[in-house]
Amino acid sequence: MRFARFVLLAQALVMACLSLAYWLWPHEMANLNGMLLMETASVSHMRVYYGGLQLGLALFLIWAARAPERARPALIMLVMTMAALVLGRLVSLWLDGGDLVGFDLASMLYRVLAVVFAGLAWRAIRERPEPEPEPERLEPATHRLVSESPMPFKLGDTPPTDETVPAEAAPQPFRRGDPIA
Repeated sequence: MRFARFVLLAQALVMACLSLAYWLWPHEMANLNGMLLMETASVSHMRVYYGGLQLGLALFLIWAARAPERARPALIMLVMTMAALVLGRLVSLWLDGGDLVGFDLASMLYRVLAVVFAGLAWRAIRERPEPEPEPERLEPATHRLVSESPMPFKLGDTPPTDETVPAEAAPQPFRRGDPIA
């Protein structure tokens, strides 16, 4: 789990740093990709999509690294996301016949390594079903609350009275107008 947590937190750190870079310096980050931001809307798009999305993913990875049951799905998400970005870059190169700029090559290499490390971390975490707790064993009753066996009930029977209880202590029926009640 330590390796998986390290991979998740390292990816979260990289994504958070790139997010801040896209927020603070959108023109410079776009220029690294060979793009030129001409309108305010394109700058806003760069900040929102490249900055905001990466920050959201970084926060998700930090959240997932805190609990073992969330680490495996987060690693799968990381593998799929990074593999899709690598595939998108390769398809783009094939369709456009373009050359890799230095930043693009470094970006693709980083994403390939992220896929490999996240995949290794995912394989390292084995899903072991947690043993179910044993149910509580109920002990049979060792003694009865009443020593004699119960008498069968017949329609019209009244509850038995105990002669050992004095008449004053026995419960009296409620009468309307009693000052104590």
